[in-house]
Amino acid sequence: MPNLFRTHMKTLQEENIKDLRKKVLDLIAKTSVELGHKTDAKIMASLSDIFAQDLQKENRFRRMTFNQIQDAFHIGVRYCEFEPFINIKTFFRWIIEHKKKVNDAYYQVHTLNKSPNQVPFYQEPLKLLK
Repeated sequence: MPNLFRTHMKTLQEENIKDLRKKVLDLIAKTSVELGHKTDAKIMASLSDIFAQDLQKENRFRRMTFNQIQDAFHIGVRYCEFEPFINIKTFFRWIIEHKKKVNDAYYQVHTLNKSPNQVPFYQEPLKLLK
């Protein structure tokens, strides 16, 4: 079950790329098992390299946290409305859908003045140092 109420964490752009690749490889391997796919280790390694770089380069994702990515995968595996595959396109779809929830949570707290403790997927804005 995803942790719906989180506090400060590193953004994807702040993550060390080697650490991020390992986390992504573990996430893809877990996802493959959850979906019942038998994915070759070389393919998973290649996917994790590509996807880790995408997470840091893609403007839509780089300010998200890895825990938010894990939440997107958790929800995507269990509730997506299409046949999921172990590929970048599926990963992007899950994250884009989850990011909508994260953005809505931010809106509820900062515009509608709801309590952060009562809004699922809300995370305090990260303060980035330049």
